[in-house]
Amino acid sequence: MAKVRSRVLIIDASIARAAGDVSMHPTSRGCREFLQAVLQHGHRMAMTEAIQEEWNRHQSRFARGWRTSMVARKRIGFVQVAPHLTLEKRVVSAAADMFLAAIIDKDRRLIEAALVTEERVTSLDDHVRKHLQDHLSRLPEVRSICWVNPCTPEEEAIVWLEAGAPAERRRLLGYAESRPSK
Repeated sequence: MAKVRSRVLIIDASIARAAGDVSMHPTSRGCREFLQAVLQHGHRMAMTEAIQEEWNRHQSRFARGWRTSMVARKRIGFVQVAPHLTLEKRVVSAAADMFLAAIIDKDRRLIEAALVTEERVTSLDDHVRKHLQDHLSRLPEVRSICWVNPCTPEEEAIVWLEAGAPAERRRLLGYAESRPSK
């Protein structure tokens, strides 16, 4: 079996929170299996200070153990992200209302980290993904970000990891066919 290229992933704390120790709920099991596959296939994780704080607040016991294993293998890297003020301002102005702007802005840290790494985000938050896709004209830099939800069966997140987490067109925020037409 050929060795796949290790990729740097931005893993949202939503996955860490959902990956409970023993729950057989499909989301919990899917998140655990996804994190185990990240470890098994040699992928890495990037964290910013903000992402680390969110993980510290929300991670399950399973995710804490997984993260300890990743740190021991030197597979978590910390990246510095300068405040991307223009992105912050455009997120607020791109959204139709302040509530929507707050939803997108909450996960802006994922986008900023993705933009300084390998542009791969994994998150359970499909609402933010859809809102970002709906506002591509005002947020053009997000087009090339690959967004994967490990608990959406059609996305086959484990297969994606096994293949080296490629930036397949259908997974990119800017891929037009990934959005339902209005």
